[in-house]
Amino acid sequence: MSTSAPAVADSAEVGDPSHRNLQQSRPRAFGHWIQVVVLATPVLMLAILAWHYRNVFEDGYIYLHVVQNIIAGNGPVFNQGQRVEVFTGPLWTFIVATVGFLTPFSLEWIAVLLGILMTLGGVTMAILGAVWLSRVALPKAFLLPLGALVFASTYPIWTLASTGLETGLTYFWLGLCFFLIVRWSINHRMGRMVMIVLGLGPLVRPELLIDSAVFVLAIMAVERPAWSWRQNVRLIAWAALLPVLYQFFRMGYYGEFVATTAIAKEATLPDPGRGLAYFEDFVRPYWLWIPAIALGAGAYYPLSVALRRADGSIHKQVALFALPVAGVLNAAYITLMGGDYFHARLLTPAFFALCAPVAAVPVSRRFVVSLIVLPWSAVACFTMRTPSGDTLSSHLTGPPTQYTFVFTPGNGQITPGFSENPHSLVSIRWFQQHGLYVNLGFFPSQTQRIDEELNPRIPDPTIVAGGIGEVSFHFGTGVNIFDILGLADPLTGHMKLSHRGPAAGHEKPLPTPWIIAAVTASGSSTSPIANLQPERHLFITPDLFPEATGRQLNVQTAWARAALQCPAIHNLEYGQNGPLTVRRFFRNIWDAWGNSQLRIPPNPETAFHQFCGPGTPEVVKETAGLP
Repeated sequence: MSTSAPAVADSAEVGDPSHRNLQQSRPRAFGHWIQVVVLATPVLMLAILAWHYRNVFEDGYIYLHVVQNIIAGNGPVFNQGQRVEVFTGPLWTFIVATVGFLTPFSLEWIAVLLGILMTLGGVTMAILGAVWLSRVALPKAFLLPLGALVFASTYPIWTLASTGLETGLTYFWLGLCFFLIVRWSINHRMGRMVMIVLGLGPLVRPELLIDSAVFVLAIMAVERPAWSWRQNVRLIAWAALLPVLYQFFRMGYYGEFVATTAIAKEATLPDPGRGLAYFEDFVRPYWLWIPAIALGAGAYYPLSVALRRADGSIHKQVALFALPVAGVLNAAYITLMGGDYFHARLLTPAFFALCAPVAAVPVSRRFVVSLIVLPWSAVACFTMRTPSGDTLSSHLTGPPTQYTFVFTPGNGQITPGFSENPHSLVSIRWFQQHGLYVNLGFFPSQTQRIDEELNPRIPDPTIVAGGIGEVSFHFGTGVNIFDILGLADPLTGHMKLSHRGPAAGHEKPLPTPWIIAAVTASGSSTSPIANLQPERHLFITPDLFPEATGRQLNVQTAWARAALQCPAIHNLEYGQNGPLTVRRFFRNIWDAWGNSQLRIPPNPETAFHQFCGPGTPEVVKETAGLP
């Protein structure tokens, strides 16, 4: 016993190598976990805030209604039996539909949780990619997640993380692209799967084609001397594979070259004045020029210099600047095209792209300017919000509530009640009745019956609506929605834009004569729809025909009924309602470009003469009392 104690003591002496290694490993392990916790802080902060502001946006329900139809076996459509592409992000639609089909969870919660998780995943990917870049420049430096903190501290990101829209997927795709480009810059290997991922931009959102093009072209420019032309062509083909296949499907299935949403919103028609106002509405409230200058001068510039000194290859510079270049081009395009009606939404992908490469920044004297974002972040989190005067800034339905809507046959109204269903954001119970209904706003409770016979060409029951999101989702796949803003209706979407309105993308409401002609049977009265009080209704107003009341409105409606029989207009509105045969599929491909270019004058008489020729049809003569 007495001889064993000294032996133990000797083995623990300071000079023992094993003891010295143990002492050194403990601080390294401790420092490693401190670094992990610091880098994870913006992700945890964003997770809490995104969950607190969880919601489903009105347009998010449009996606969910398409998913309802997919799961029901009706295909990727908005109305059963009518092939119209009403969604903007095909990849998001496919992902939500797949999860909805494979799991028992409600679609609302699937969309909310996927959106938040993908947002967090995108930020995590950005941090990992930025860590790799920083370790090349300064291997032993402690890192602060400054770029990630800037992104996570901005109020619109908290609400946009869910919404049911494709925004979370956008962040995830951009973060994944950055991570893959950084990995390529280190190992100089670019496989086909990586190229496929980089080419997915237009399937996430159409304008992300810009980002995909920047990523692919930047890599090709660097690798061109080392690769043969066959390798270049092969990798470009892999990047374009899925978007080209989907474009082939779009033209054959829907008969359009672009989505109906792009046609309804005239997405290729510039409006830089409104776009600049939209850009300012995002930058000004949050003082984004402060983190932009701090990260530009205090992170991007010194990191670029450090990378050149540590690794002279161009690959690391491409990895650092590919996303910011794509983000600037994307923001410029969105600004040129007039922005959006939802505060900041379409500019946040560019914002993410600018923050991602400096999501983690070394703590060093050369990077000291970047620390300005720390006080900015504290102020932004607690005080910077959307201007209260911006009436288009919030169309959210959250924090989520539970509704039950019940149809009351006695007065033809949809009345709201409340349920205690904890498993769904919104639940619906509706005793379906045949007939025609008009929705007076965004919510099912604002729906009322119109006592007129339905047009036999449209399904029964039909709801005429301007806000088609919640209404369509809650009433389900058994109800036809006639969209008078054109996102889900070809006739309205292809109306010629007569003037720019205050809400980007919602500037072509269908004139009242066209609405009456499209949804009611011939000989129906115009008064039930025309007499709706405009101040109670968001979209059905006399608009282009303020004097068209009584007999004049009847005549304009008669012209609209006649114009709907013109072959081009008739095929546009009803041509995609029949069975999809092989012959029809390839005919649609042939007609897709022409269909997408077709525009219909809002005045029914002008439309008739343009598409049917001169003369006065019999239905107009009878209505007007002409011989």
